[in-house]
Amino acid sequence: MYYKLKKMSFCFALYSFSLYAIADTGQTTFQYEHNWKSIDRKHGDSLKLIHKTNDNWQYEFKFSTAVGGASLRDVLYDDMQGGSGGVVIQRTYILPNHLGSLIPSFELGFGKDLTLFQPGLKYAYKINNNWSTNLRYRYEWKKISQSERYKVAKIAGSQVSYVANGNVGRHRIDWGLNYSGIKALGLSYTFNYYIGDYTNTPYRVASGQLIKNKYSAYNGKKVDYEQEFKITWNYSKLLRPYFSLSDVSKNKTSDARQAKFKLGFNYLFGVADKSSLKTAYQTYFKYAHSYGTRSHYHGDNFGLYVDFDKYAYVGISVDTYNQQKNKLFIDDIVSNYYQMYGGYHFYLTDQLILTPHLQARFYSGGGYRAKSKTNLPHYQVGDVSDSQRLGTRYTPGLKFTWLSHNDLAIYAQYRYQYRKVSRNKREDTIQGYVGNTSRNRFDIGIDFTPFANWNVGYQFSYLKGNYVLQNNKKYDYQQAIDIDWQALDNWQINFSAQDVAKSLRSDTREAKLKLGLTYSF
Repeated sequence: MYYKLKKMSFCFALYSFSLYAIADTGQTTFQYEHNWKSIDRKHGDSLKLIHKTNDNWQYEFKFSTAVGGASLRDVLYDDMQGGSGGVVIQRTYILPNHLGSLIPSFELGFGKDLTLFQPGLKYAYKINNNWSTNLRYRYEWKKISQSERYKVAKIAGSQVSYVANGNVGRHRIDWGLNYSGIKALGLSYTFNYYIGDYTNTPYRVASGQLIKNKYSAYNGKKVDYEQEFKITWNYSKLLRPYFSLSDVSKNKTSDARQAKFKLGFNYLFGVADKSSLKTAYQTYFKYAHSYGTRSHYHGDNFGLYVDFDKYAYVGISVDTYNQQKNKLFIDDIVSNYYQMYGGYHFYLTDQLILTPHLQARFYSGGGYRAKSKTNLPHYQVGDVSDSQRLGTRYTPGLKFTWLSHNDLAIYAQYRYQYRKVSRNKREDTIQGYVGNTSRNRFDIGIDFTPFANWNVGYQFSYLKGNYVLQNNKKYDYQQAIDIDWQALDNWQINFSAQDVAKSLRSDTREAKLKLGLTYSF
C-alpha cells in the first residue's frame, strides 16, 4: 500500500492521503477526566490520546492540568495551569493455554522541574466470563532538574553547593479485580502500594550545618497506599463514561487521608474502515527536536495526532526543553507546556476550505524560577515574548485554504492568542510583574510538492500585541521553511528552519532549527 503525506505540522496544516492507507491500522481513543479531592478541595483535569495497534502495541500520550493558587478551592476551570505529562508505550503478549497475558511497559513523564522514568510489567488473567484480575509492578524514578536540585549556603564561612531536592525512586505494586457480569456496567477495584526513598542524598541547612533529609511518603514513613473503586457505564461501543472513588493520603507528615472523586469518559473513534467515510481516520505520531542557533537551547515536542479523512483533526502534544545551554535530549529536561488542539474543515468548494480551529496550551512553570537576571532566558525559551510562568494560552483561529490541481496549496490564517498567567505567579523580584496578555497573529503560506515524496512549505507571520514582543516594540514577525520527505510508506522526515526574535530589548534575531519524524500507524 502506498500513500502520500502532505505537509505535517502542529500548526493546523491540511492533510491528504489515500483511504486505502487507513484500513486495519488499529483504534484510537480519547479520554477526558475531571477530579476533585475532598479535603484539599482542589479541582484538576487529565486528557489522553491512546492508540492500540492490531499487533497489540499501545501508545498513550497524556497530560494533566490543575487550578492555580492555594486559596482557590471548589473552583472549576479557573486560573488553570499545566501539571504533568508524558508518553506510555506497552505491548501485550498472550500466553498459551489461556494462562493470561504479560504486558511490559515504559513511561517517560515530565513535571515541573523533573523527568520521570517508569518501566513496568503487568500480568492479566481472565478467571471466567465475568471475572478477571491483574497484578502490576513498576519502578518509578523521578530526576529533579539541575537548577532545582542544588542550592548554595554559607557553611563554616564558605559558600557550599549542596543537593537540596533529592531524586526519588519508588517501587509501585498494583492489584486489580474486575467484574463484567452486568451488561451495562463494568466494576473494578484497584489497590496500590508504594515504597520509596531518595536515590541520592539531599540536605537541609540548620544552625549553619548540613543535615540529611529523611524521605517521607505518608505519615512520616517511606510507604503509602491507595484504593480505588470504579464504575464504567457501557453506553455504547464508542462512548463509555465512568466514575471512581479513591482513598488517598493527604500529605507526607500525618496520617490524614481523603477521598478523590473522578468523573470522565472514554470515546473510541471507531475502527478505521476504508469503505466508510464516517469511520475513516489516520493516527500519527510526531516528534521534533529543536535548537536555537544563538540562544543554544535544545527542546523536544512530541504527541499523537488524529486526522478524520481530511474533515477534522484532534491532537495532544507535550513540549519540553533543557534548562542548561547546549544540553541534548534528556540531560536536564523540564516541561514547558502541554496542549490540546483540534479543528474542522468546511469544504466551500472542492478547492476552497474554511477551517475554524482551537488550541489550549497549559504551562507547567518548568524552569520558571530565575535565580538571577542571567537566568532570564529560562522565561523565554522558544518564544521571547511569552513567559514560562504557570498559566494557559487559548488560541482560537480561522484558516482559509485554496487547493490547486497540481499539488499546490495557498492559505491565509488569523489567530487570536490570549495568555493568562496564574494569579499567584504574576509578580517576582527578578522579572517584575507579568499580567495577562493578548496578541493577534496573521499567517500567509504556501505548500507544494516539487518532487515525488517531497513537500516544501513557507509561512510568513505578523504578530501585533498589547505588550512588548521584541526590540521594545509591540509587533513582531516570523518566517518558517518546512521540508518533509516521505522516506518510507509509514515514515516521514521533517525539517524546519524558523526566523524568530531573540530579545525583547534589541533587534537581535536567531534561527530556530527543528528536525523530526512522523510515523503513521
